[in-house]
Amino acid sequence: MIANFFNQTKPINFLVLSILVFIIFIISLIHVNTEEIDFYFFIKNGLFLSAAVLIIFVLNFIIRKNSLSDDNSYAIFFYILLFSFFPNTFVNGSIFVSSFILLFAFRRIYSLRSSIKIKEKIFDGAFWIGIASWFYLESLLFIILLYAAILIFRKADWRNILIPIIGFITPVFLSYAYLLAFDDIESFRRIWEIHYEFDLGVYNSANYLIPLILVGLLIAISIFPTTNKSLIAKIDIKSTWVLLIAHIVVSILIILVAPFKDGSEFVFLFFPVSILFANYLQIINKYWIKEAIIYLFILTFFTIHLYIL
Repeated sequence: MIANFFNQTKPINFLVLSILVFIIFIISLIHVNTEEIDFYFFIKNGLFLSAAVLIIFVLNFIIRKNSLSDDNSYAIFFYILLFSFFPNTFVNGSIFVSSFILLFAFRRIYSLRSSIKIKEKIFDGAFWIGIASWFYLESLLFIILLYAAILIFRKADWRNILIPIIGFITPVFLSYAYLLAFDDIESFRRIWEIHYEFDLGVYNSANYLIPLILVGLLIAISIFPTTNKSLIAKIDIKSTWVLLIAHIVVSILIILVAPFKDGSEFVFLFFPVSILFANYLQIINKYWIKEAIIYLFILTFFTIHLYIL
C-alpha cells in the first residue's frame, strides 16, 4: 500500500511528505537537542524546518529535470527517512545549511548532461560549492564531482577546466572582503582551517550501526542491478548514472575525513543513495519486496527513536 502511494507525484504525496518532515524534525529535536530553549532557538529551528520542507520540492525539481528516476516520490521518501536515521543533522547547523546549499550545486552539476549554457552551469555549480564550503569546509571536495561531471559528459576544454576554480574562488574572495571590511581576518582563517579525522570508532554504537548496516546492505544489493540496467540505456542516462556512482564515492570520502563525527556528516550521502534506492524499487517486480524494504526503513526509524536514543 505504501509503495503504491509513493509510486506517484501527486499533490497529496507532497502534503504527506511535508507532514512527515515536520514529525521527524520535531522528534529529532526532542531526542538530540542540547540547546537552551529560548527565542533564538525557535527562530533558528523554524528556519531549519522551513528549509527541510523546501528540500522536498528542490529534490523533486532536480530529479524530474534530470530524469534521475521515474515519475514517483520514492527518492524524496528515502531522503526524509534518512534524516530520521541521523537526527543530529538537524542540530548541526553548519552541516545542515551546507547540505541544503549543495542541492543547488547538484542541480547545476547534473544538468551538464544538456549542452545548454554549459559554462554558466559549471560556474554556478562551483559557486554554490564555494558558499557551502564557507559553512562546512569539507564540502569543497564536491569540486571533484563537478570535474567528474565535466569529464563524464564530455565538456572538457581548457575554459571549462578553469571555470570551476573561478566559480569557487568568487564566494571565498567575497567573504574575505566582507570580513576584511570589519577587520575580522581571524574568522576567515578559522573558516578555512583544515581539520580531518579518520577515527570511525564513534560508529560502534547501536544508534549508528543499525541504520548504517541497513543503508550499507541496501546499497550493496541495489547498486549492481541498477547499474546494469543503466549501462544498457541511452548514453545520457548511462553517463548520469556513472556520475551518481561518483557522487556516492565523493560523499563517502567526505564522511571519512569529517573532523567531528556525530552522524550528521552522512547527510552528504542522502542525495545519491536516495536516488539509487528509488531506482532499485522501480526495477523490482515483486510488490511484497518493495513493501518490505519501505517497512524495514520505517521500522528502523521507530527502533532508533523509541529504543535507542
